[in-house]
Amino acid sequence: MNIRFDAQNIPAAAPGAQGSDAPLLLKTKITAPRRGRGILPRPRLEQHAALLHERRLAILKAPPGFGKTTLASIWAEVLLAQSHAVAWLSLDAQDDSAQRLLFYIAAALNQANPALGLSCMSLRAELTFFSSETLVGLLINELSQSVEPITLFIDDLHCIDDEVLVEALHVLLQRAPPHVHLVFISRNELPAALLTHLYADDLLEIDGNQLRFELEETRDLLRKAGFEPQQSNDVLCIQESAEGWIAALRAFLLTPGHTVARITPRSICNLFDDVIGHLDESVRKPLYLLGLLEKFSAGLLSTLLGHRAATALMDLLQQRQLFVSALDPEETWFSLHPLFREHLKKAYLRHHEAEARAVMAHAADWFAERKLWLDAIRLGLESGEVWQVKLWIEHCATTLIEQGDFTTLVILEKHWKLQPAECPLPLKMARAWAMGLALEIGPALRLAKQIETELGGLPDQGKSSPIYWEVQSLQAMLLGLADHNMRSGPWARVCYESSATRPWITNVLLNLMSGSLLRQANWDAFYQLPPTLDAQDGNRGYFLHECYRQSLTALAEGLQGRVACALDGLLALVERIDLSFSDGLAKPNPVLLALPNALLAHFNYLRGDASQATHYLQGCMDYIDMGGFLDCIAHAFVTSARLQVQQGHPGRARRTLERMSSLAQVREWPRLQSWALMERVRSCLQGERVREAAGCLRELQQIRAMSLDDGGVDRWLFALLAELWLGLNGQPVRAELVTDAQALLTELRQRQYWLMVAELGVALGFYLASQQDQRSEALLIEALEVVRDTGAVCLLRDIGIPQACATLTPYIPANWRAEVTALFGHAGDADEDKAGCSALLALTVKERQVMQLVAEGKSNKQIAKDLSVTPETIKSHMKSIFAKLKVESRAQAAVMLQQG
Repeated sequence: MNIRFDAQNIPAAAPGAQGSDAPLLLKTKITAPRRGRGILPRPRLEQHAALLHERRLAILKAPPGFGKTTLASIWAEVLLAQSHAVAWLSLDAQDDSAQRLLFYIAAALNQANPALGLSCMSLRAELTFFSSETLVGLLINELSQSVEPITLFIDDLHCIDDEVLVEALHVLLQRAPPHVHLVFISRNELPAALLTHLYADDLLEIDGNQLRFELEETRDLLRKAGFEPQQSNDVLCIQESAEGWIAALRAFLLTPGHTVARITPRSICNLFDDVIGHLDESVRKPLYLLGLLEKFSAGLLSTLLGHRAATALMDLLQQRQLFVSALDPEETWFSLHPLFREHLKKAYLRHHEAEARAVMAHAADWFAERKLWLDAIRLGLESGEVWQVKLWIEHCATTLIEQGDFTTLVILEKHWKLQPAECPLPLKMARAWAMGLALEIGPALRLAKQIETELGGLPDQGKSSPIYWEVQSLQAMLLGLADHNMRSGPWARVCYESSATRPWITNVLLNLMSGSLLRQANWDAFYQLPPTLDAQDGNRGYFLHECYRQSLTALAEGLQGRVACALDGLLALVERIDLSFSDGLAKPNPVLLALPNALLAHFNYLRGDASQATHYLQGCMDYIDMGGFLDCIAHAFVTSARLQVQQGHPGRARRTLERMSSLAQVREWPRLQSWALMERVRSCLQGERVREAAGCLRELQQIRAMSLDDGGVDRWLFALLAELWLGLNGQPVRAELVTDAQALLTELRQRQYWLMVAELGVALGFYLASQQDQRSEALLIEALEVVRDTGAVCLLRDIGIPQACATLTPYIPANWRAEVTALFGHAGDADEDKAGCSALLALTVKERQVMQLVAEGKSNKQIAKDLSVTPETIKSHMKSIFAKLKVESRAQAAVMLQQG
């Protein structure tokens, strides 16, 4: 290792820079460590590399210093020599969030295969907006598209909390394609939940007992190091003393003279003391200082020790190789082995505690000057300088929140165990904002109430103070996120009119007011709201507020029947996103695109453009539930489900609606739940599952009867639409159904919700026509005029009745039949496309499963394993598929499946 000492080479943060709190793509973290000099070959362990091809997971678990990483790196070399792709990831405590862990996994995979990990890596700047489920899905999809076997090594898993490991790795381990193999390296037992779906023959485990040096291996190691035993039992005594622990054996070899008498009765700590005791006094004390630092650089040491002493210490580390390793490719940051560092730290604190804490405080100041906040806060807390730490937290927590780095605050709490009594008020506020934006509404609201109570006992924290209004703004946001729109909007307006909030919070309040006014259909006030504010320092985190605002505006335009204006505004927003991020990202951040893409998909689908709707959905479905508001999320799920039915995948549509319903339950959103139930009724009736549809209607009516403050008329509309559709299918309905529907139509007209007027008018008009009621004609004409003017042709097709176009055409008013026939024909293009793929319909269920796996690029052997059949059975299926589809290759069959 070439350790350099040059203070000018240490990168310092530029003014306004944010330091290293965001995930840094360090090359050394995703590069397998080189085999060090003097490594003893151990064939009994190295031969297990041949088993990695056959096992889904291998686990190396043992206490520190047992050679886990060394053995894993040897396995990696063996695989590479066999032209097998290998990815490597070394973890540390900074990776203790599922998003960061998955980001580095993506980077490691990308290092091994440039086609992998791209989707997750593109999200680096906004990781906290995405769920771990989303990131894992992106990784699995990319891995499924590659057929090349790959083995991913993940080292130091013990640095990560069990909950994070399960969240990040459980689905990856369970769902990764069979050509992906994993090797986990940890000091601790892995959480049982991570291994629940593994069979015994899926797993290879190597523990500390197997890693211990056997007597012959110890003898070979000592012989290779040049140790000559003085007595015949010297090697046996060393073996018994070290108990086969390679760290102790290495430490013994570092002691000058390394006589058996000096090692036999001593533990590893004694060995460290022996090593230190033989150093010059001039470098011994500075070496103890390194035990206080998780990482250090030449610049930091120069500040703490002076240039001459720092140079001498760095030279010593290089010459003696004293358990030191570089943390970055440039070799400007270093760290001692954790065992050695802990030994030095305990000794320093035991003998010179006051001096040690002063050193930590000095180092903390150095990190803070460079805006390396995590290091500064950790050292500051350990030094006891709580007052200074509070100032740093107050300074950086707000910045982290406004940039969307919510998990950093969680890391602070986890790593340094900030108790409520010790937690400064700014950090409490930042934690509450973080939990709210992460949609942990309940915990965030409880913390907000606690802060509000705390403020009540403090002087000068009344309605004239910014912190008071920040707490009120936070509670307004939490209400809005919980869909309590009738309370959040007025609350946000009071906070806004206080003029006591900073720009980022002002934008939150403007969006809350905008959403509430939309739900009330208060259009004058809606359009009079001022625009969101831009960040003066170029903080792109502010642009998310603009995306919310413009998406709300597009939704308002669409509800009022101005679909073309809504589309134009959304397309302009997408273009702005492209321009805003063109200088720093290969492509725009998906969290920003998810909002407009969901609505673009919805409006294009309404106008009968299924291909464009599918295109926009591809850009948002993995992210919308993390960055979208309720209406945006609902439109994305509903459009996706309807497209899946059109494309001949009713099972996928059902799973999409189940996911939508689950999300509604988790977030406690009754309005979204009723939306999902209404869509299930429509889907069930089109599939002639009348009994299930009737059950969904009963649930809808129960939700409709709930007294909620979500505002609007959605739940009323969904229940009436479902009941009218059941009536169109000949099912009994309430006597007051028509009266209720007419009353809602009157309300919708007053609100100018013209798309809802058309949707309800079509359903009610057709129902009345089926009952030979004269009132049907006026209703249908009004609805058809809206359909014609907006182009929302799918409002005609997507009635909850089988073969709606053909069944309902006779009920159309005579003077509209020609025009409606044309509209029906436009909306029925997808049906014509399906008719052209009749050959696909001739495939059996098993053959379609085989074809789907073929389209994913899997081999016959992989398909056989997935379907639990023999490869010969797959060959038989392939012959049948080729005959039915009249194709000659797998590629032709896959293309036909995708087109169908």
